[in-house]
Formats: sequence, C-alpha cells, structure tokens
Amino acid sequence: MASIAFPEFAKLQTLSTSHTYDYVYHAAAPSRATILFLHGFPSSCYDWRHQIHQFIELGYGVLAPDLLGYGGTSKPTGVEEYKLKSMAKEIIELLDHEGLTRVHAVAHDTGCNLLSRLADYYPNWLLSCTFIGAPYSKPGEHFDLGMVNRFTKQLLGFEKCGYIGFFIEDEAGSTLDQHADSFFSLFYPDSPDLWAGHLGPVGAAKAWLQNDKQGPLASYVSDEERTMHNKILQGHHKPALNWYHALVRNVNKDDEVEANLCAKLKMPVLMIGPQPNKFEIPGFLEQMKDIAEDFTLKRVSTTSHWIQLDAREELNAILEAFFARPDFAGKM
Repeated sequence: MASIAFPEFAKLQTLSTSHTYDYVYHAAAPSRATILFLHGFPSSCYDWRHQIHQFIELGYGVLAPDLLGYGGTSKPTGVEEYKLKSMAKEIIELLDHEGLTRVHAVAHDTGCNLLSRLADYYPNWLLSCTFIGAPYSKPGEHFDLGMVNRFTKQLLGFEKCGYIGFFIEDEAGSTLDQHADSFFSLFYPDSPDLWAGHLGPVGAAKAWLQNDKQGPLASYVSDEERTMHNKILQGHHKPALNWYHALVRNVNKDDEVEANLCAKLKMPVLMIGPQPNKFEIPGFLEQMKDIAEDFTLKRVSTTSHWIQLDAREELNAILEAFFARPDFAGKM
C-alpha cells in the first residue's frame, strides 16, 4: 500500500462515495505530463515501484492508487460497489482532486479492465492508454466463464481461467491468506509455464494451495520485496476477489449497454506484451488494432506476465519513448 511502500509520496483522500483511497502522488515538473498507474491482482501500487521512481526522476508526475479492495484503500464487501463505472468515476475524482485534467494511463492485468472503461466513459481525460499483459475489454459483453474455459481448452489444450471459478468461492480469500507462501510462488513463478498446469485448469489452483505446494520463485522479486508484498496483501485477499465476483456476475453489462459505449479508442494506444507463451491466446493482443485508431504493439524479451517487474528496464524505455512522441507536446 502507498502509505507503507512509499511514505514520502503517500496520500489519503476520502471521495464523495465515502471510499478512502491510499495512493502515491508526485506532481509533474513543468512541461511534463502525469502518469496514472493502475495495478492488477494480487497487487497494489507497490507493483509499480520500478516505474514510480524512474518516472519521478525523469520529471513526470505520478498518481498510483491502491485500487478499491486493495492495500490501504477502502475494502467494501458488496460486489455492486466494484462496478467499473463507479470505480472509473472515483479515479477521475482523484485526478480532479489533484488538479489534473489529462494523464497518460498505464494499466496491468485486471487494471486493464478499469482502464478500458476509463477510456470509454472519460476519453477526454486520457492523453494515451497503455495496456500491459491484457488488452482492452469491449463494453457491454456478457462474460461466460464456462464458455471461456471450454474455448481455451479446445484452443490451448487446457482451461485458461479455471482459477476464476475458485476465486469466487466463499472460502477463497481465507485460503489465499492461509497459504500465502504457496500462493505467492504460484502467482510469481520462475516460469509462466507453471500456469498451464497449475493455474488455468479447473481445480488446479485450489489443489495447489490446499496441498501447500510451492514452486521455484521468480528471480525478479527479492526477499525484501516479497516481505513487503505479503505485508500489504496478507489478510486482505478476500475484498480484492470482489473484482472477479463482479466479472462473473456481469454487474457492468447493463451500465455499459445503457451508456451505448462504443468500442473505439481515439487516443494513442500502446499494447505491451511478453513473448508468446503457453498461456497466451494467439492473436489476443493483436486484435486491438481494430479498436484503436492509433495503435502500437510492443513485446518485451521475457515471457513473464509481470512485465513491470521482470522487464522493468525494457518497459520503462518503451513507455519513455511513447510519452516523448511530439504529438503529446502541449496537450497536458
């Protein structure tokens, strides 16, 4: 959480919804834009540590919140409070509170779902969108977990999203808390190939945890960083899982259909992925070229899902070059 990991930049703000956000904020130098970082699961703003420090040194402004249900931010229990429309509105309220009107938005994993709706509901607030590891999600679509698992098993040879079925079980949060080391080694593995056998298939993640299995740990997370991660997440996995409950229950669909949102992005869009691996659906990232008018796809050298950690230098260089485009000058 921001207040633990970045005490020198941490702020707390209670919004009109009565939710309090714990976030990192550092103002931009003159002529520099501000970057909004949106993390995924199981994470917090701490997963952006290598980007936060780097871009502050370069003079960029940074706003990196612990998203709803995570870290030091409010953790409501009602699934309806995790609607993307309302969470997007809260992010805009945070930006407005800091006097920001246009930002570069960068998201990873489930944070890409939130960025998708920010781009749909509030396009004028975004100088650009960067999706890391997961592409833009189209508005108003019905999510059918069973269908996704059947499709991916036929395509890849294993279900890709079996873990989501476990995550929406009543005891999932406590299971993650009770087997924190096992869960960490599953979600931050030395090789993402582990996920093909122990995360994606139906029942595999639950079995991994209940047997307290552990695999080789990722080399890009130090012991100190792992301790910090566990300090932030331990005992708080259950509220974060509400993002998955909201997905499976399709709580966003009616809002998006009613708003008549169009799956077209007019701002410049950057998609950053790993090297193709067993867990990636072929063409999944490339399909964004049909949605974004100004689209760039980059891949880093690693196959890891955790690009901001494992390929930190490559990612930072890609982002720095993207933000330096001449057409962004004077638009802050």
